[in-house]
Amino acid sequence: MIVGITIITVSILVNQVTKETFSKNNPGLDAVVGAKGSPLQLILSSIHHIDIPTGNISYQNSKEIIKHPAIKSAVPISLGDNFQNFRIVGTNKSFLKLYKADLISGTVWSQPMQTVIGYNVSKITKLKIDKFFVGSHGLIDTGDVHLEQPYKVVGVLKKTGTILDNLILTSLDSVWNLHSDTNKDRLEITSLLLKYKNKTSSFSFPRLINKGTNMQAASPSFEISKLLKLTGNAHRIVDYLSILIIILSFLGILFTLLNNINERKYDLAVLRTLGFSRWKLFSIILSEGMIISILGSTIGIICGYIIYESMYYFSIVGRSIEFGQLNFLNDLFLIWIIVNIIAFITCLIPCIKVYKQNIRSTLLNS
Repeated sequence: MIVGITIITVSILVNQVTKETFSKNNPGLDAVVGAKGSPLQLILSSIHHIDIPTGNISYQNSKEIIKHPAIKSAVPISLGDNFQNFRIVGTNKSFLKLYKADLISGTVWSQPMQTVIGYNVSKITKLKIDKFFVGSHGLIDTGDVHLEQPYKVVGVLKKTGTILDNLILTSLDSVWNLHSDTNKDRLEITSLLLKYKNKTSSFSFPRLINKGTNMQAASPSFEISKLLKLTGNAHRIVDYLSILIIILSFLGILFTLLNNINERKYDLAVLRTLGFSRWKLFSIILSEGMIISILGSTIGIICGYIIYESMYYFSIVGRSIEFGQLNFLNDLFLIWIIVNIIAFITCLIPCIKVYKQNIRSTLLNS
């Protein structure tokens, strides 16, 4: 019972938090334009920052996209470096407006090599205002260190519960100074984060980019919905496994009680002769089964939550997650109720057997 409920509890928590996190990380973007490749990879790397980019695109070409009449707003981002596995994102100040981010302290960057850091970055790396640090080349902390040009922290963001908490933001010029040629025509960015003036552009604009350029336009909502369908199948398999284990626990309770009744039928008959009613014995056997069920299901939920909290604590991405309205509590309580109702019905079988027990024949046979 404990194992089954633990598995299904972890599955519910991971499933809900995954959906909630993907939803929070997208600040209403309609499309992401980047280098050709996997559309899902482009979305995961540009919005959720959990994958590598598909490549770079020309900054000159991106400026033409920004001027397109279908585009309401466009925010460029440029990836390439990290500090202690926190990604350094080159962008402009509109990126902060996307997430309606506020500063705990300091200001937004005003010149190259100044940075604004997310809440988790400050908490884990211990970086403070006016502190310097050097980035490592690549998106994980194994590349060459750019010792020649350190970054300076000028601002710290409030906790948002989004991926923004795990990012280090700076100007595009900062990234270009470290990686690009000084020729402005050769400058590159990773992607453009777009919002349309009109939702009808979601049909025509991606086709225009995908067929008419060497870039691609991907829809965040479409790609994440496909991903959630794939993960949903995995969650269903885990749920089926946990249901199977719980069913086996019900059978275990049933056969344990039946076996105990057979071993104690003489004792139960003696109790009847001492004045115990049929309903008293009925309630004793029912209590034994329900104690197993209630304790097992309760401990299972607690164990599942502890396992999830461990994943949450030791995962860098997990530390940006907030539960929001705690909707998972309703799901867990519903499962707890259903499991114990089924356990109650299961326990009725041995209870009825005790209720119908023939005292005289049991004592004579014993």
